[in-house]
Amino acid sequence: MARVDLLRYFLPVAPKLAQVETELLRILESDVPIVRKLSAHVGGGKGKRLRPALVLLCSRLCRVASDEDVRFAVVFELVHTATLVHDDVIDHAETRRAKPTLNALWGNTLTVLFGDLLYLHSMSSAIAGRSFRMLEIMAEVTTRMIEGELIQNSVLFNLDTTRKEYFEIQERKTALLFAGCTETGGVIGARTPEDCAVLHTYGLEIGRAFQLVDDLLDYTATSEELGKPVFSDLREGKLTLPLLTLLERAPGATRPIIQRIWDAGEATPIRPEDEQALRDLLARHDALAETRELARKAAAAATAAMASLDGDPDTRALLLDIPEFLLSRSS
Repeated sequence: MARVDLLRYFLPVAPKLAQVETELLRILESDVPIVRKLSAHVGGGKGKRLRPALVLLCSRLCRVASDEDVRFAVVFELVHTATLVHDDVIDHAETRRAKPTLNALWGNTLTVLFGDLLYLHSMSSAIAGRSFRMLEIMAEVTTRMIEGELIQNSVLFNLDTTRKEYFEIQERKTALLFAGCTETGGVIGARTPEDCAVLHTYGLEIGRAFQLVDDLLDYTATSEELGKPVFSDLREGKLTLPLLTLLERAPGATRPIIQRIWDAGEATPIRPEDEQALRDLLARHDALAETRELARKAAAAATAAMASLDGDPDTRALLLDIPEFLLSRSS
């Protein structure tokens, strides 16, 4: 999903997104040289800004007239970036978005500390918003994300990882962050608790669809599209739904291949014959179909939730379209 693909959806909030970029640069500015270096590297590899855009779009839907939407768009982007920085350390990742990771360039200690700094910046900005409900949302989101990371790391390199564990990780690490972004529009727009709950559901379902598609792409996209090696999740010891399905349908053929890949170590490229064998098994046992279908159902649930909410009609039309668009992304 290239940034240009999202332009249609972001155009109504483009001036606000420009404010987000300016505020991020301001927050990341420092008189500490190493912080400036790390910040410059992170800023130079900025992603799609989907999460802050969702904050801004849902705020526009709820007719927020202040710049509090910019404040909390920045807050959520800082939380998201901090999570990626920490994830790269935990996963021993060497590239992200086709660039070397912070930990690959500066080591784990500085990278973890920088991730902590990003979290603290996000909380400082949230506190300045003087919204008790937003602080509750931020605390809930960050707590659940850390729980998700703990669950994920407790089942790494475990061939007996369960579906329940997979979906708990997905919800805590990804879906609830999206839900926080979309609910923010209702909170700062002073909408009713019922409307805020609808916006929360919309974001939660978008997050589920987004992560399911992400898990599919690890087995269907190229390394150029992903900005990282294919099968990265598997090499890092993570069993996502496509492989959990395959392990259920063809355990005898699948388990030895996965174990061989894990035994070789994360730094060792997967042998071409093992990669091809897994691809053949995934195709033969139709192991990707369930993940695609669940992503489709989550996108439909997001659209259904948004259909019941009143607000700015043009923005509402975009928000109704985004879930389906996310299903078609290729990166």
